[in-house]
Amino acid sequence: MMDALHHPSFRSPAAQMLNAQKACRLLFETAPISLLVLTPELRIIDANDSYLADVAMERDALASMSMFEVFPDSPHDLRADGVRNLQASFDAVMHTGRADVMPLQRYDIKPQRRPWEVRYWHPKNWAMIDEGGSVLALVHHVRDVTREILAQREMSSRASIGDLLRRADVAIQDSREIMSLARKDREVSKALTRQVLRQKPYP
Repeated sequence: MMDALHHPSFRSPAAQMLNAQKACRLLFETAPISLLVLTPELRIIDANDSYLADVAMERDALASMSMFEVFPDSPHDLRADGVRNLQASFDAVMHTGRADVMPLQRYDIKPQRRPWEVRYWHPKNWAMIDEGGSVLALVHHVRDVTREILAQREMSSRASIGDLLRRADVAIQDSREIMSLARKDREVSKALTRQVLRQKPYP
């Protein structure tokens, strides 16, 4: 019995629980998706490494801060609606207990030691609920799709410019053809006029 207790592979329930907690913590921190955990009052509890990399901020700068103090609407975008839309999503999750997948959202951010940056996100929010049905925390998951959106817009812009250039070429060609026809009409008119002038008048 004593040998079993001192066997290296033996783990007490407390040790097993501690190891499980460490594993869960490591899983959260190193997960390849961006996760931010908030209180029901929208104060930041924690963020994993992927989220911190996406927003270019350090964990200590977020801890216990209000979500919208750290991530307000950009003062450079008069049409910014990120705060309003995200608040509405959190409210829906709190009210229904169901996850809410938001549509594509422009939500500019100001990373630490850097100016404001344009960002586009695919956000999803859900609640962590206890056995009694109370919301323990809110989870905010985002996928940064800024590069894809800007690339699509650049391609669309290039396509639009190309279409305009093609239309301009067609218009120039049409104009040249019209001018050529006009010259031919003038030449024909002059020839007819000369011919009429050369004719003898009636007696």
